[in-house]
Amino acid sequence: MATPLLYDAVTLRHFAAVGRLDVCEIRNANLPPPHWSEAVRDEIARHAGSGAAECDEILVCTWLDVPKAPAAADLKPILKLQTALRPIGAGPRSNAGEAESIYFAQQLGGSFATDDNAAFAFAERRLGVGRVLDSVSILHDAVVAGGVSATDALGIANDIRACGRSLRRVHPPTFTTAHFI
Repeated sequence: MATPLLYDAVTLRHFAAVGRLDVCEIRNANLPPPHWSEAVRDEIARHAGSGAAECDEILVCTWLDVPKAPAAADLKPILKLQTALRPIGAGPRSNAGEAESIYFAQQLGGSFATDDNAAFAFAERRLGVGRVLDSVSILHDAVVAGGVSATDALGIANDIRACGRSLRRVHPPTFTTAHFI
């Protein structure tokens, strides 16, 4: 049975910044919703129209479907996750999207996609190895599924970096097509 993959704002923004949200759509083609949480959508909406053109593109994606909204009973455990994720001195909205996404991925037996280093490590401890993805693993999956070529995946990863966005620190400074096969 297929389980949902919930995206963090940073990963969606990576693909949108280079005009390749279609790669995420391919990755989610046979997965049930939700694909994002209400807090992730709210974060994207806050940045839309303020010079972050990629956010406008994300908000019109129909494949993302309706964001998963927490019920009253979900709020306390989500807040606990958010507090555990929040860096010292960060504001109250810090890591809200990550916390909601991790919570719903855990509740639904799904996976979580993020390029935030700390959120990735935290989610992997919560969800388990293999249930947390980043942009590079999404590109790899798209190549394996035949949605993009390894050459295209290499170009997309390089484009993400070239437009000033950061992939996780575990990845080498230079990729080859072998990283995506």
